[in-house]
Amino acid sequence: MPAMLAVENIVQQYPGVRALKGVSLALDAGRVLALVGENGAGKSTLIRILAGIEQPVEGRLLLRGESLQLANSAESQAAGISVVSQEFRLVPQLSIADNIMLGHELTSGGVVRAGHTRARVQELLSTLGLDLNPDRLVSSLTTGDQQMVEIARALSRDFDVLIMDEPTAALNRAEIGRLHGIVRRLAAQGKAIMYVSHHLDEVFDLCDEVAVLRDGSLVHRSETGALDEQALVEHMLGRKPQTFERAVDAAATGKDPRLVVDGLRVGGFDEPFSLSVGAGEIVGLAGLVGSGRGELTRALFGDRAALAGRISIDGVPVQVRSVHAAITAGIYMLSEDRKSEGILPHLDVTENTMVSRDPKSVSGWRRLVPSRRSERAVFERLRGELSIRVPHGGQLIGNLSGGNQQKVLLGRALQSGCRVLLLNEPTRGVDVGAKLEIYQLIRRLAAQGVAVIVSSSDAPELTAISDRCLVYLAGRQTAELAGPDITEDNIVGASVGQVAVGGTHA
Repeated sequence: MPAMLAVENIVQQYPGVRALKGVSLALDAGRVLALVGENGAGKSTLIRILAGIEQPVEGRLLLRGESLQLANSAESQAAGISVVSQEFRLVPQLSIADNIMLGHELTSGGVVRAGHTRARVQELLSTLGLDLNPDRLVSSLTTGDQQMVEIARALSRDFDVLIMDEPTAALNRAEIGRLHGIVRRLAAQGKAIMYVSHHLDEVFDLCDEVAVLRDGSLVHRSETGALDEQALVEHMLGRKPQTFERAVDAAATGKDPRLVVDGLRVGGFDEPFSLSVGAGEIVGLAGLVGSGRGELTRALFGDRAALAGRISIDGVPVQVRSVHAAITAGIYMLSEDRKSEGILPHLDVTENTMVSRDPKSVSGWRRLVPSRRSERAVFERLRGELSIRVPHGGQLIGNLSGGNQQKVLLGRALQSGCRVLLLNEPTRGVDVGAKLEIYQLIRRLAAQGVAVIVSSSDAPELTAISDRCLVYLAGRQTAELAGPDITEDNIVGASVGQVAVGGTHA
């Protein structure tokens, strides 16, 4: 029996980059195939071809053994291919229902059947375990709920092939569990599924087979059970992986604090937030969705109004009533949403890096008229220091992988001259190799005296990088963990209100 969907000798070329180098791969009915590889390996390029967004320079597609031509995404959908994109394709100004059914509305005589549409959307939301009003605007949703709406949108279509690109990047454990159950049911119904994830535990828990792309080539394919995580990572990297050992900086935690937050009241939470971070210290913030950690970082960056409280840097009180005021005070933040709140897709990587450059680092009249040559020289230095994989500084940032985009944003933070750096989900959607590099960059920033706050839903990440970890539940600090007490079990337990072992508890 022919594969449900196959690609044969697919080649894709961009200016200066050969993204796919003759890739052949097949998806079988009733099977879940994991597609893994470092950022920039070619996964997203292959998905865009299967989605009809791009056409390959060489090679062909086959659907049930028959040649398939896809000129656009509508033709891909008509062929029975449904894609959950890593980058949200939602329209913020429309409702949940309108977003889910956009392009395949339920109509009668050319008129949208509002009642049937709402019922269908409610059914999909219930399947995903979402208690959301279908009439609610997407712009009002959390990133996690937007991810679930994106998934519901893909499931709302008639399909035989489902392609999921990092579908759990913004989901909590309960949501991930529900999604895995849905994927298993779809496979049991005979759907062919391609599942892309940087979370290797998902690969081994959910997928029947695994295929590895590296530098645009297929370098390995096997049954998932035929290898372990170490072997899989070696296939992805082409070498044995580096390790990142957490090294608690006792000097940083013991010296006078660089950032002090006292009694900061944030709308929606009954209790005020108080914390301190030393120069060179990395403090992790843990907690489930709605715990307040994201709202806290936004309030510190002036992106969310604080109702009361005091913030001081190096003992000097600062007023943070706007983002501009925060940056002027020496506070800089990277959002969890790279696409809409991080990168400037119409600008190249040099411009994206230099957009927040500290004016004090530039002398004379060049503060008013920046030198393009000077900026390129600075970027070239950062490109080497941060291991940004890009052919040149004039490349549009939108053409980079997620890991390289995140490194550019960290370069932007470096250029801001900040004394306090707020990082939200710093390695979301980033492969294992780039993740370790980003951890090393964060540690390097701390070594330069920057006070770093890392807000993350990834307990292993906080375990790996934090000098101290503060855990929140509904705006209340439930634990302060340090040293050997920073463990996944303690973080997860305190996130749901259980008393952690060791540490200081609220």
